[in-house]
Amino acid sequence: MQLPIVLGLVALVLAVAALVVVLEDRRAAKRAALQRKARLARLGEVDPLAPGRLHVDR
Repeated sequence: MQLPIVLGLVALVLAVAALVVVLEDRRAAKRAALQRKARLARLGEVDPLAPGRLHVDR
């Protein structure tokens, strides 16, 4: 009876840990992109990757 409860708790902890890792990774990527954009702006450069991120509205 206690084994399924323990296994469920372990699975829940692993799922929460995975979610935290994914959210922190997204946050770090966003922070890095903002820092890169700010660094390029300070240098007076435009983002060379910007045209690749543009989408045409149809």
